Amino acid sequence: MTGRLLVLGIGAEGEELYRHVLRTPGLTLAAHVARLGWTDYEAEHALEQLRARRLVRTSETGELHADHPRAALERVLNAEEARLATRRQDLARVRDAIDQLAADHRLGQSASDAKQPARERVDAGAVVSVHEHLAASAVGVIRVAHTTAPPSPDAYPVVRQLLETGREQRGLYVPELVEASTATGEWALAGEQQRVASSLPSSFACFGEDVALGTTEWGRADGDYVVLRDPMVVSAFVELFDRLWSAATPLAAGEGHDATALVDLMRQGLKDEAIARVMGVSLRTVRRRIAGLMEEHGVETRFQLAMSLATGQRARRAERRAAHESDESASGA
Repeated sequence: MTGRLLVLGIGAEGEELYRHVLRTPGLTLAAHVARLGWTDYEAEHALEQLRARRLVRTSETGELHADHPRAALERVLNAEEARLATRRQDLARVRDAIDQLAADHRLGQSASDAKQPARERVDAGAVVSVHEHLAASAVGVIRVAHTTAPPSPDAYPVVRQLLETGREQRGLYVPELVEASTATGEWALAGEQQRVASSLPSSFACFGEDVALGTTEWGRADGDYVVLRDPMVVSAFVELFDRLWSAATPLAAGEGHDATALVDLMRQGLKDEAIARVMGVSLRTVRRRIAGLMEEHGVETRFQLAMSLATGQRARRAERRAAHESDESASGA
């Protein structure tokens, strides 16, 4: 039970003293100190916490007494819940003002002659708050490329709220993050679309088509960051992400993964355990499907399977091109 009163500002020592008074009422503080083996300072500090909540009172003779905890704590909880209700009303009024304040911000930006800097350096410690600000102020798809494990969505309450209201976010991950990071799954549950790429050149994010956030040193994620607003630079980042996204393998669960998607995950470097987690099936199912594909294609190794499937893909593309050219020739005639 220790620690349950902490939310009321009563620490572990205060709770222990409270329970001691409940069990042995009528003792002086000095008597409690002797039985608990505390110093006078520890006891006074614990008693002050209990007095602040009126859970313990001292008689004229110095004895400590406590009312029935059901009545005493119900009184404290009722007061806290009343304050919480008032706080919620105040916060609701602030939330109602967000749209109007955002409109005022847009009006001020459009009326201002001062332009935001094309490059703005950001300390690593402030990158999460800057990320939140850029996500909220920009429109369009949020694109994020991860070369290191991302923080949990709990660290990005604004982004989580945007995803809940339908904002699209795409996340690119390298294979080792899918295997090791629990935050990847948390972002998927929050609504992020996810794909895995065999490699990524650097960590960066694009917010719509207007602004990008990257590291000050390309390929490193242990330094500071920079906000980029130059239209050509942002367009280059968006184009880079979209090309990487097109070549990456979707992290989607279920039986809908065909043989090519399975081999794509293998080609990205994921182990069988990670593939099973990505596809939402058991490890035994993954290995059974791989063994079935190897038997179907008459190969003995996974490398041979990948080569066989790649050859089949090229043949199908060639057939489609030939059919398309034939249709164009027929229509021209």
